[in-house]
Amino acid sequence: MNEIINRLNEIEEKAEAIISDAKSRKEQLASRLEQDKNEIDGRIEQSEREAEQRLRERFFGETKQQLARMEDETKEAVSRFEEEFARTKEQRAEELFQKIIQM
Repeated sequence: MNEIINRLNEIEEKAEAIISDAKSRKEQLASRLEQDKNEIDGRIEQSEREAEQRLRERFFGETKQQLARMEDETKEAVSRFEEEFARTKEQRAEELFQKIIQM
């Protein structure tokens, strides 16, 4: 009878050791899973930041190009207006003078 009780105690001790080992492995796996998750999250965040930076650079690059193009177009328009004014100022002044006289 003692032998059976001793055998049952041994089985219970082994079962407890197996359960304890399983809990320990579970904790290790959970810890490793958390580390892997954090690493993946970090990679995703870095990738998103890089993609956002590329988009920002592309947007600002395009905006700078558009501004430079608009500046050139504006300078050309002002130059044309100045040339037109220089060519026609005497004529316009005379027309204005004639209108004032006729009033």
